[in-house]
Amino acid sequence: MDFSIWTAAGLLGVALYLAAYAALQFGLLRGSSVTYTALNMAGAVCVLLSLVDAFNLSQMLISLSWIILSIIGLTRMAWERSNMRFSEEERVFLSAHFASLPPHLARKFLKLGRWQTISPGTVLTRQGQAVHELVYVATGQARVSAHGGDVATLGPGALIGELTIMHGADATADVEVMEEARVFTLPRAALIRELEADHDFSLAVSGALQVEAQRKIDLANRIAAGHGAARPIGAE
Repeated sequence: MDFSIWTAAGLLGVALYLAAYAALQFGLLRGSSVTYTALNMAGAVCVLLSLVDAFNLSQMLISLSWIILSIIGLTRMAWERSNMRFSEEERVFLSAHFASLPPHLARKFLKLGRWQTISPGTVLTRQGQAVHELVYVATGQARVSAHGGDVATLGPGALIGELTIMHGADATADVEVMEEARVFTLPRAALIRELEADHDFSLAVSGALQVEAQRKIDLANRIAAGHGAARPIGAE
């Protein structure tokens, strides 16, 4: 068989198919990503071109189907991303704590919870009791106390529950709202259900929560080094 440009195109198509699938299996690409879909479409185009040299009806139908489905997928992704609109408070929240989430996963994350205005005296967590919600404080302040003494004051930008929301552990302190506050609350049950149902969502959100938990631990260590004086805490 003579080696021609069409043969080269076919070999390139095989390489693109294999590269996409290998990247998927090694966790380098997500099956729903633009890159994975584009690689598969490019591979199908190359294999289709190779049929100029050696026509095969079955392969032509497979390649054409792959190209059409890939175009549909890429169009859907583009449409979803073009329709991603976030309010100002959503953008501030995401940039402060979940900047690593792709827009479509950020929207899914936000849909699990709700924004609300709560009154002074509202208890967000109680020491020794299970944490049922992840809470973000957009405006207002909340008092953190443990073992009968004030520990800190949470201000705008604070995230509450990221240390315990994933595994359902008990709260390590009481958190009580001191003044009217605007908050975003996300029920643990809804979060866990979505984490179990969507692998990509689970990886992205779990990673972001781990980063936030480490930030809070580092901040607590710095406060302890400063002799434990209570002070406002918000987004760094």
